[in-house]
Amino acid sequence: MKVLLFSWEYPPHMFGGLGQHVFDLSRFMVKQGAEIHIITPRVENYPDYQEENGVHIHRVGSSYLEGENFKSWTFRFNSDAIREAVNINTRIGGFDIIHAHDWLVAYAGRSVTKIFEIPLVTTIHATEHGRNLGLHNRMQLEINEIEKNLALEADRVICCSQYMQDEITSLFGRPREDIVIIPNGVDPDIFLAIPEKPRFNISEEDKVIVFLGRLVPEKGVWYLLNSFPQVLAEVPQARLYIGGKGPLLAELKRLAQKLGIEDKVVFTGFIYHEERNFIYHKARVAVFPSLYEPFGIVALEAMATRTPVIVGDVGGLADIVEDGVTGLKVNASNEVELVRAITRVLNDESLANNLCSNASDIIASVYNWEVIARSTIRIYEQVLEQKGKKLFDLG
Repeated sequence: MKVLLFSWEYPPHMFGGLGQHVFDLSRFMVKQGAEIHIITPRVENYPDYQEENGVHIHRVGSSYLEGENFKSWTFRFNSDAIREAVNINTRIGGFDIIHAHDWLVAYAGRSVTKIFEIPLVTTIHATEHGRNLGLHNRMQLEINEIEKNLALEADRVICCSQYMQDEITSLFGRPREDIVIIPNGVDPDIFLAIPEKPRFNISEEDKVIVFLGRLVPEKGVWYLLNSFPQVLAEVPQARLYIGGKGPLLAELKRLAQKLGIEDKVVFTGFIYHEERNFIYHKARVAVFPSLYEPFGIVALEAMATRTPVIVGDVGGLADIVEDGVTGLKVNASNEVELVRAITRVLNDESLANNLCSNASDIIASVYNWEVIARSTIRIYEQVLEQKGKKLFDLG
């Protein structure tokens, strides 16, 4: 089976969890016999084509740079991606299926599937309505319309949680039976490597709280920072590491200064691979106080490193974490609940150990990439079978 994946994120061009998802999914599908090609943005100092983990990676256009016109960049990348897809399709003798990840590659996915009459599968990782807690301007309305067209035109839609299935059905009107839930996964092996000389100076006495993710309103980092002075009052050894980048970075730094906690908070910027692993392994608790979260792969990453997790009781996070068993759930906007949960984990070693042990079991049995890759390939097979039946019926 020859599969073409379109994704605007792929290592090292990373902004959130989508790139990690595509990276893991593609390499595990290769292990199960699929021929996988990915078209993704070009990255400086990386080849336009390389084979890694058996995956054929094709880089086109240019990396998105924060601050440039996103709409223009998206159109250029999709145009370049379509041209590259046409060339590859001819070269390899034709793809069997197209898989588009999110709205940013919708134009390329929809175009190529029509050009070659190849079935289209899409994974909708999040929606514009959800990311912004509503639609508030023309750009958001346009993106919502692109998402709707992608969801309605794809032969099958994949999403990562019951929450997202409900959202796609209610927003776009796609029948629920056409939307398949396949959860995200995590590979514990990728968290083993840590840097020999880490740039973060974390002592054994520090009780590290970590957040990793995009610094955008729906992630709820604002509430975590606001709650931290009270955490320090109860646990003076607490230190807060905020990893990620995004439009709220400057505001969050100003808030830390206003609260008088800037010497206890470390803004790491975007961290990846070994530095991310180092902080997870040093952390006493990982906190993800999201207001909207289709899935929450960062919670799985923390669980895979045996770091206790505290999550906002929303979306996919609510599905992943069983309160008091594999982690703790809070109303993310309730700072009193956040303080209580964080100090509880920091001060109760027995609770922390139990949460870690239970979470590790769930990672191995449910959020295993081999299972997820096999489920995805089965969706491809079902779509191809249905297309074959339709063509036969028409004949």
